Parts: sequence; structure tokens; C-alpha cells
Amino acid sequence: MKNYLKVIAILFLSLWLIACNADEQPKETDESQETNTEEQEEVENESTEEENSEDKTVGREDGPGGFLWKVENEGVTVYLQGTIHVGPKSLYPLHTEIEQAYQKADVVVPEVDMNNIDLGKANQLYKELGTYQDGTKLKDHVSDELYQEVSTTIEGFGMQMKKFETYKPWFISNLIQQLKAQELGYTFGVDQYFLNKADMDGKEVVALETMEQQLNLLATAASEDYQIEMLKEMLAVSGQYKEEINEMLDIYREGDKEALLDMLVEDSEEEHPNAEAYLKALNDDRNYNMADQIMKFLESGDEKTYFVIVGSLHLIQEPHIGSILKENGYDVERVH
Repeated sequence: MKNYLKVIAILFLSLWLIACNADEQPKETDESQETNTEEQEEVENESTEEENSEDKTVGREDGPGGFLWKVENEGVTVYLQGTIHVGPKSLYPLHTEIEQAYQKADVVVPEVDMNNIDLGKANQLYKELGTYQDGTKLKDHVSDELYQEVSTTIEGFGMQMKKFETYKPWFISNLIQQLKAQELGYTFGVDQYFLNKADMDGKEVVALETMEQQLNLLATAASEDYQIEMLKEMLAVSGQYKEEINEMLDIYREGDKEALLDMLVEDSEEEHPNAEAYLKALNDDRNYNMADQIMKFLESGDEKTYFVIVGSLHLIQEPHIGSILKENGYDVERVH
């Protein structure tokens, strides 16, 4: 099986944070989210202080983060920055090259603009797409052993399983990893970091995708039996979450493309029949759609600078955004 835990952390964790505001969540989780928001603001304040320092530099010469490319055409510049959707506060500021690319940007381009999400609509979509609509419950679709393991895990976070008994396996998998990230304080995603900076700096934000598109994909890309297999994997590796994510963060800090690819898309001996189609839907198909939009920026002639922030896999796993742009005649230069 492809390494589901780490692939999703790279691609989709930013959307999971919406679930913190769902009616099903207990008050304790809401308070945790408020704390995380305050801490994120502290990160931004610290970055602002550094930007206002005497030498006026941003970032650090030895700062973390790689995966930055640049494409130019007829006065338009597009920076492509690979992100990781989880991370500790200590990850910031990023390397000078990355922070300066952001500073040059007129427009910040995330996958989804998480700062302008209609939470009511998001929660409604989670319920519509994430729950069984036929009157059945999770325990009707999984083994007694797996259901008990899910129940024990969720209750271990101080929640009641009965609040989630109608949710589908894909939602439960995402929820558990989201809760693990919050428990460890790994909620400072690179994309959210730059979105917060963009709001503070008054930069224009243009999203490549909508919340509806991403949630529909999460809900439909995997068959139910594959959802169940991924839920089993999530539970099996949840105890190693910190070690797994720290390893991925170390690779991200170094900007080691090959090491990150090896870690994210490693195969096990037995591959689920739905695995290849699932990764294609999450990565390949979206890459073509996002590249099409980026080419529109490049052909606009507006002489603006765009700072595109997408999950790192979109920039390193073939067919990735950069390779698609190259196929269409653009020169793609790695900056950092």
C-alpha cells in the first residue's frame, strides 16, 4: 500500500482542520483550535519582527525548506513552492529564498484559501459526504475488532464514539490523524503560514481549487474496502506518527526530492487494487488541472508575480506541475 499517512499529510491535512469546528466535536477540541490559532498568530508576529529588523532580511540563510521553482513568461513570474501541511512552530521562518519569493509576490495562490472558508457549509459537506445516508453505521461496515479499535482511539482523545458512529472510514482516518497532529502541536502548515502572512500584508489570494472539490475527492476517490484498509493502516501507524512526521520534516527541511519521493510513495509487497487510481486522483489529475490554471497566469501578460503554494508531491511526483509546464514549452528553474 502506498504510504497513506504521509501522502495525506503532504496533500490534504489543511482541509481536516475544518472538522475542528463541526458540531460533533467536543468543546475541548474547539479550545485546542483556538490555542493553535493564537500560536499561529505568534508565528506571524515573530516573522514580522524579523522582517522589521535592521538588515531588513526575511527568512534565514540556513532556514528550512526547499522545493522552490520559478517560471517566467512575458513579464509574468510564477514561483512554485512545495508545502507540507503539518509542522511545528519552530519550522518558521523558512529559508531566505522562499521568504523573499513570497515578499515579491503580488498574488498568493494556495490549493484552497483556508482563511475564507464558510465553516457552516464545510461542516454540512462533511456530514453529507462523510456519513452513511442509508441508516447504517460504521460498525455495520467494519469488523467488530476494527470498530473497537476505532472507538478506543477516539475515546482516548476524550471524545465519545457515539458522536462519530455514522461517519465513513475515510473521515475517521482523517480525523484521527488530525487529532494526532493537534496533540503534538504540528498544526503549523506551510500553506497556512503563508496565507496568514498574505492576509496581514494585504496580498491578493487566488485559490486553485475549492473546498467542495477537495472534500468530494476525499469522499469518492477510494472504494469503501480501500477506505477500510487505509483506516487499518492509520491505526497501525498512529503510535509512530511523531517519528514518521519528524522524518518527513527533516527531509523537507533539506529539500531532498528523491528522499521525499522514496518516503511518500514506497510500495509494500501487496498493493490494493484501488491504490494506483487513488493516488492518480489525488495527485496526477489535480496536477494537470492546477498546471492549466498556472499557464493562464503565465499567459495573462499582467506582469504580476504569483507565489503558488501546493503540497510538495504536486511538484515532485510525475506527472508533476513542473513537468507539465515543461511539456508546454516553459522553462522551469529550481531556485532552492
